[in-house]
Amino acid sequence: MTPELLTEQPTPERPARQRLPAIVRVTQILDAALRVFSDKGFAAARIDDVAAAAGLSKGGVYTHFTSKEEIFGALLTRLMLPLHANRPPLHPDTAVTVDVLVHQVVAPMYESFGDPATALTLRLMLADGARAQQLVGQWREMVVEPYLADIQQLLQRGAAQGHLRRGVLLREPRLVLSPGVHTMLELLVQGTLDAAAMERQRKAHIAMLRELLEP
Repeated sequence: MTPELLTEQPTPERPARQRLPAIVRVTQILDAALRVFSDKGFAAARIDDVAAAAGLSKGGVYTHFTSKEEIFGALLTRLMLPLHANRPPLHPDTAVTVDVLVHQVVAPMYESFGDPATALTLRLMLADGARAQQLVGQWREMVVEPYLADIQQLLQRGAAQGHLRRGVLLREPRLVLSPGVHTMLELLVQGTLDAAAMERQRKAHIAMLRELLEP
């Protein structure tokens, strides 16, 4: 008997089961969870709802996540992913100037605003973060604070090289992000920002950094 005859063939009643890489399944689950949490609210949503939206069995979701709380945390972590993923490592001899800071920090931030999932995740965090304070706290400690520490290290390196001015931004690196956070809040309120408005705010953000950081 040939191997082909031993293979279970799909039928209309039993479609072929897709075996996708874990990262694809996780993305599928997170996208579905974001829709479900946004529609129902985190408290009312169930794993069954997420599984149905993802086209998976409940067990299929539990293969990758132990609870909806863990899914919520993964959504928050994914919110920061573009900011990290678009920051290539710098060579030790690279001069850290404002242009480098823009490329490493500011540009990825504004690029992330173009992803509809960004606004949905931010709305979810604002709406349900109070119900998941421990998760939000863990996210801040494990994701946000290390990100800010990386920015501060970048600023200190530039200052040590003489390319950046020492001042409040070196002491409070979150202020480097403040104009982008303002843009993010506008995005949350309005649902979308036209490209011209986004570009105008990005340029103003860069201009502010030049005035505060360039010697």
